[in-house]
Amino acid sequence: MLRDAPVEARVAILIGTAGALAFVLMGLVQAQVEADSSWLRFPVIIAVLELLAVAGLAAGPRPARLVAACLFGLVGLIHLLAVLNDGPVWLRVLSGVLSAAHVFAVVLLNTRPARLHYSGGQR
Repeated sequence: MLRDAPVEARVAILIGTAGALAFVLMGLVQAQVEADSSWLRFPVIIAVLELLAVAGLAAGPRPARLVAACLFGLVGLIHLLAVLNDGPVWLRVLSGVLSAAHVFAVVLLNTRPARLHYSGGQR
């Protein structure tokens, strides 16, 4: 189903996958710096949810677009809260980039080709 997907859906899938892996990598680095493994728990939970949404987008069922758009919006807000929080500058900058990328993925999933693809309509 991913083969017939429009470019917008493919880029949203790529952003979701890369964002999930980058968030886990950020947690892993912060866990090494702080010597505290609790930094990994939340990024892993979010990454699992995000990868499930990406798998739904790749499979192509009708509600996958809406679920993924809501989840990507929520993850974008989570990253935005990390930007506004105290912490290392590198973590805040990377969270800002990931927040912008997730908001962009929401916009891509709301374009006409993506909506038509997930609703089963003709392009």
